Amino acid sequence: MMALIVLLLSSVMVGTAIWRRNSKNNRQREGGWALVILIIGVGIMAAKHMHLPIPNPADWITAIFSPVYKPILKWIEKGA
Repeated sequence: MMALIVLLLSSVMVGTAIWRRNSKNNRQREGGWALVILIIGVGIMAAKHMHLPIPNPADWITAIFSPVYKPILKWIEKGA
């Protein structure tokens, strides 16, 4: 549990540093995307620390593209 608290506190410090540096240079969009990536990474690390099942990234890609892939495959098979 202590490792999870340290992870969250360190990510808050890093996120604050990223936001301040990018705000000073008028790069709010870049800072926002950096924070989104940081939040995703911290979420995955926290889930891993709590021993939650994390799917393989290849499974994520399959889940995202399968609704698009199946109709295109049917369309190609039907037209050929």
